[in-house]
Amino acid sequence: MSKSTQEQLRFHPSNGKTIRADFNGGELSSDFGTLLLRETILQSGLINGLTDAINDRRHQSYIDHTMKELLVQRVLQMACGYEDANDCNRLRSDPMFKLASGRNPLDSDNHFSG
Repeated sequence: MSKSTQEQLRFHPSNGKTIRADFNGGELSSDFGTLLLRETILQSGLINGLTDAINDRRHQSYIDHTMKELLVQRVLQMACGYEDANDCNRLRSDPMFKLASGRNPLDSDNHFSG
């Protein structure tokens, strides 16, 4: 009987890292949905369109996160069921959210913008 499913899924690289999903074990996560959402964001151009449409009037010297980073963070959180934004501090060190936002998931100083 032939296999009808792919054995491996490949995603756009993030932070210079190759991202793939397989079903052979190894490093596992139950929060893989953030990477699926990231692929949708990248392919749709949603965040770039929103970023272009928003006139960011913040003073540049006070900015820690770009408008694009803030929008990615907010869209990912809402899509994953964190609609109140009160989970930002907890999610800022979540490896899958960091990877989905283009940050190194294992770097403790490299927080997801939250």
